[in-house]
Amino acid sequence: MIRNEPEPMHPGDVLLDQFMVPRRETLNGLAATLGVPLDMLRRVISGEASMSLALAHKLAQHYGLAVNFWLRLQGRYDQQAA
Repeated sequence: MIRNEPEPMHPGDVLLDQFMVPRRETLNGLAATLGVPLDMLRRVISGEASMSLALAHKLAQHYGLAVNFWLRLQGRYDQQAA
C-alpha cells in the first residue's frame, strides 16, 4: 500500500510562513534583533541547518513562545525525515 504522507515541515518553514511573513519581518531584521548571524538564520529557514537550542531560546523569547515549541518542531522533522 502506498502512503501519501505529507513532507515533513522544517522549523525554518514554520518560522518563515507562520511568524516572519505575517509580521513582515525581514531576514536581516530578525537576525539583528535576535543577535544571530544572518547566514545561520538563512540556513535554518532554507532547511539546510537544524534549529539549535540557542536559536530556539532566542525565538521563544522574541515571539513569546516556549522553547519546546521550536525543539518539538525540529524533533518531529528529524523523526519524519529519517
